[in-house]
Amino acid sequence: MRYSHPPLLNPLIRVDGSIYSWSVGKFLVLLGTLLVVIILSATVIVTYHIVSSYLDQAYSRNAQVRALAQAHEINQLLVAARYELEYLTRLSLTPESISTHLAAKSAEERNRYREIAFHGQTAEERFVLVNTGSSVIPVPIDQAMGAKFGIFSSRDLLTGKPAGYIQIGEPMEVVYPSVHVEGKMSALNMHVIRLTTPVYDGSKTYKGQLTLSIDLPHLRDIISLHTSKQSPLFLFPQESEHKKSFFFDAAGWLLFQSESPDRQQADLSVDLLRMGLQGDVGRPGFSTAFRPGFAHDLYWAMVSDVQAGKSGQILVTRPFIAPSGSDRSLYLSYVPIVFEEGAGTRRIVGGIGCIDTSFVFMASTYRIAGTLSVCVALGVILVFMAMYFVSRRIARQLELLAEAVDVRAGGDDPSPLALGPLFAEINQFQRSINILLMQLHIARSDSLLREGLVEDDRMRQRVNLEKEMRDNPLLDARLLAMPLYGIVGGSQAVGTLRQQIHKASRVLADVLIVGETGTGKELTAEAIHSVSHRAKGPFISINCGALDENLLMDALFGHVKGAFSDAQNERKGAFVAASGGTLHLDEIGNASPKVQQALLRALSVRRIRPLGSDQDVAFDARIIAATNVDLLQLSLTSDFREDLYYRLAVITINTPPLRERKEDIPVLVKYFLDEHMTLSGLDPVGISRGALERLLSHDWPGNIRELRNCITRSLAFAESDLLLAQHILFDERGVELEGDDAPENESFPSALPPTPPAKALSAPPANEAEAEQQDMGVPPELNIRQRKAWPLIVKNGVISRSEYQKVVGDAVSVRTAQYDLHDLVDKGLMKKSGRGPSSKYLLATSSPH
Repeated sequence: MRYSHPPLLNPLIRVDGSIYSWSVGKFLVLLGTLLVVIILSATVIVTYHIVSSYLDQAYSRNAQVRALAQAHEINQLLVAARYELEYLTRLSLTPESISTHLAAKSAEERNRYREIAFHGQTAEERFVLVNTGSSVIPVPIDQAMGAKFGIFSSRDLLTGKPAGYIQIGEPMEVVYPSVHVEGKMSALNMHVIRLTTPVYDGSKTYKGQLTLSIDLPHLRDIISLHTSKQSPLFLFPQESEHKKSFFFDAAGWLLFQSESPDRQQADLSVDLLRMGLQGDVGRPGFSTAFRPGFAHDLYWAMVSDVQAGKSGQILVTRPFIAPSGSDRSLYLSYVPIVFEEGAGTRRIVGGIGCIDTSFVFMASTYRIAGTLSVCVALGVILVFMAMYFVSRRIARQLELLAEAVDVRAGGDDPSPLALGPLFAEINQFQRSINILLMQLHIARSDSLLREGLVEDDRMRQRVNLEKEMRDNPLLDARLLAMPLYGIVGGSQAVGTLRQQIHKASRVLADVLIVGETGTGKELTAEAIHSVSHRAKGPFISINCGALDENLLMDALFGHVKGAFSDAQNERKGAFVAASGGTLHLDEIGNASPKVQQALLRALSVRRIRPLGSDQDVAFDARIIAATNVDLLQLSLTSDFREDLYYRLAVITINTPPLRERKEDIPVLVKYFLDEHMTLSGLDPVGISRGALERLLSHDWPGNIRELRNCITRSLAFAESDLLLAQHILFDERGVELEGDDAPENESFPSALPPTPPAKALSAPPANEAEAEQQDMGVPPELNIRQRKAWPLIVKNGVISRSEYQKVVGDAVSVRTAQYDLHDLVDKGLMKKSGRGPSSKYLLATSSPH
């Protein structure tokens, strides 16, 4: 349909010419400033990459200089030790003269050395001095000779070496097992590197050899200093900067790593370096050493260069692992430690490695990038401000137009828009919108009318329940075609239940059925009996919650004639009567402790003893128990015997609640409607779409029984052969049934009519007796039955459902009694305690009356 607008709209959408009537394209020319932003950004990017390249070279050289500085410091320490050893050879080689010489040094210089020993030609000339850190003490020669890797353990004597030759040994771990330190005997553990030189007298006669040990932790402190913020080469203050230096010997064994300044007293360790690496642990003479496996080729390439006396730098990611494209590269710089032993002999002692994580480089590039970004941002802001001034003029007009359209589109005002002054293009846009708004208003009026009629017709449309069942992919057609003894449904939950029933029917084990009220536990028990080989035998059902203890014991186990005064005849009892068949124990959770004890014995020995008899009677009945409570939870509170639970729960079947199988609601509705037609003999009754959707949206706390009662109630209020949504009435009170009046068989509707509400039963005092009751404190809102029972309730403070029925009289049903008691609870006059037949209703202490 084509809609037209009246000519009267033209004057309303015409505006006067002004600056705002310019074309939008004129203002968009200003967007050429975007070119300036692009050029500036490109310049910044190129500049950043050039500066970053030069910074990368500068910082890599700084990392190499740091490694060279550490190696230089260690070499200087070795040179100082060489001079110290040469000076000691010119002293009188006695423990006293050496001790006096060391005592004259400062503590820092003295503690560089841990051992001084002279290996003379005779035992009397030999001595060993050990620096414990606080003092220099002599060590008996026998202890020094017996120590593992002791200072006299080497058998290589320097008898053929010239004077001035100094031999450097491998780094070593030495343990003196028993040394007198600070007044007590203790073991002394140290890590050292030893310098040894031959000693000659004035006539060039060999007198022995002198050994000086350098403390390896002192070397560790040197590299730790250069990796801290106190380093003389510290370049950039940055908290996240992280460097790690380490020392390895000429054979490639990692001996120690740098530590933070606050861990100077820590033991030598390479734990951080060896994380994630595979290799060997423990070198002879150095138990904490670690050597990476040969799979770490970058590490061994570094060791090979150091063995050749070369320094260098490689890129790694994490220690000694080649970087990939997505990993961040780290600088690993290394420098060899070379010692001049004399006679033109240079020995590679080991190497220094330094891993620089290059956070300094990143920080510098970040600062450069930040500065360049600020410059770009300022330029962009200036361009943006200019563009914003122009675009805001256009955007504001569009916003006003959009707001006006939103108001008109959501309302019923048919008048056209008349905003102005506007740009020429926007003004033309407003004219087109006015035409659309008028057409929309006309179309909306027609649509609302049609939608109302269509929705009402849809909600009243008769539903083909068979088609609904066929089209539902959640329903199994095979289950729908073959109902199992009243168990109706095609959902997966029903299929699982039927499988459990068939499996349970093949064995003779006892079964426990667990499910909420109204889920069909008794139907499930009958189905198990009917498909088992005991189907020809009797099926006897006993409700353990409907009888008191003595009656239940008699019903289950029977009695002999004369067992008690009224026992005129013999009674078999349910166990014997069900022989060859099935005994169904409903509401087993409500059985008293005495009944539970008797059941446990009967199930254990498969024999019972009737009341008054001295002989046990064997029975051949399968036991199927049912409960709507958690028996295992009740056993924790001693309300149910745990051993009886495990006797009953050989096979456990759970009946699913209706809220978990709502896809079965159309199936159940069709079943109940067909059943109603069959029992009543009336014409078939259908259900509308609205009524079915109302049923599907309900939560069904009463499960299938509630659905069945709801259909029965709705059929009573239906005025035609079609159930409409307004006919569907739910039981909002949800009163639960107890005892024998709470049937588990949902296939048959309850014959009890709905009880009228309490307000309908309440009436003003019809006579002086009722007025006197009100004067005595009987609440006026109570109905006639409640008024009759109220004096007894006040007197005793508690009442049960059965007592209420006796007091009221007139054959009051269980449902009506429960309704009245629940009504008293809802009014706040009473409180409910317990479950099932053991429920008690207590007078509320805070009653307003």
